[in-house]
Amino acid sequence: MGRDEPDLNYKAAHDPAVFIKIYDHFMPRIYKYIRYRIGNRDEAEDLTSRVFEQVLSNIGKYNPELAQFSRWIFTIAHNTLTDYLRLQGRRSNVPIDLLGEVASAGKGPVETLIQKETQEELLKALSRLSDRERSIIGLKFAAGLSNLAIAEMTGLSASNVAVIIYRSMKRLRDDLTAVR
Repeated sequence: MGRDEPDLNYKAAHDPAVFIKIYDHFMPRIYKYIRYRIGNRDEAEDLTSRVFEQVLSNIGKYNPELAQFSRWIFTIAHNTLTDYLRLQGRRSNVPIDLLGEVASAGKGPVETLIQKETQEELLKALSRLSDRERSIIGLKFAAGLSNLAIAEMTGLSASNVAVIIYRSMKRLRDDLTAVR
């Protein structure tokens, strides 16, 4: 999506073929962000579908003067996920299998064991972060959003987002270093 993003989004409201391009462009990032936060593949697929149902239902209301389309769509994803987590009434953790499913291509048992242990350590370290920190880390690294985009979605300043990311990453690094 580039400079013609507003025009493309206007066309998407009236042309299913254009909406498919938007879906193909954003779906992998939105799915990755949601899966990172909830861990369950089936639930992540369902929530991703809900996001795109909302996008399709509301695309005619999108106003490019208020926000870039990518921010608008990730705000829908973030709000959908927040509502889901609130209804679940539970903290979400990143499952080990999401952090890197072990492929059998060329990895021996020692490398596989080391990778699993590292993933378990990372999962424990991530679980010690707050929900807000995990959400911001997910938006930054799983969804690939900029600090400014995250700030606009969360109502924080871009510098506050940067500080939260920095402190969270430092805490993760310290936790992982302490284990070794």
